Amino acid sequence: SRGCAPGSVGAVNSGEVVLEADGLGKSFGRKPVLKAASFRARRGVITALMGRNGSGKSTMLRVAIGQVAADYGRILFHGELLGRPDLASMARQGLFYAAQGSALTRLFTVGEHLDAIARVYGTEGKVTETVRRLALEQLQGRKPPMLSGGERQRASLAMALLREPSCLLMDEPFTGVAPKDRAFVEDGLRTLRALGCAIVITGHDVEDLFGAADEIVWVVAGTTHVLGPPEAARAHHQFRREYLGR
Repeated sequence: SRGCAPGSVGAVNSGEVVLEADGLGKSFGRKPVLKAASFRARRGVITALMGRNGSGKSTMLRVAIGQVAADYGRILFHGELLGRPDLASMARQGLFYAAQGSALTRLFTVGEHLDAIARVYGTEGKVTETVRRLALEQLQGRKPPMLSGGERQRASLAMALLREPSCLLMDEPFTGVAPKDRAFVEDGLRTLRALGCAIVITGHDVEDLFGAADEIVWVVAGTTHVLGPPEAARAHHQFRREYLGR
């Protein structure tokens, strides 16, 4: 099958590794947070990094985009080893990063965010459908401080859909999100997955993450364990005992 150009998605090469973080180590002062942590973002796959608060999930994403310098480990993006990851450069090659809370700035309305993204990436024709899909019709005139957590996440996913990224990293998309918004968030993630986007999300909202993810990675004691699909994670004795509490 044909490859997909960096910066765009496409339902090709499903499972191809777009972003890889391998053997990451990071300490803050004398406190080690990551010891040998790894994850892969693969086309057409939603991977969920799950673990307790403070386990290092968000740190792994921030290391991957260069916001935090790792003590050791390596980052590869589109097969290229990055000596010093840089978010701006990676974004030009197709990465979309949404920090915990959202990818929006405080200065512009939802509509202004979407119009700007659409103009830059030539997706003006998709704005109306994207707004409808994520039920943003009544929110376009509002700025982020006026939105709920779920509304901000829906707007972030609308931006991602218009950006058409090859890779999406989204930190805690379900945290603080009302039940009525969660279905929209999951739908946005699944739509991007169907387009071939490689997606990594984090969190500890078990049922929401299990409902959205294709693969579960357990982040614990500074390390990571690939548990496979949600049903395999549910059946994993140690994960069930130590994390799920069942």
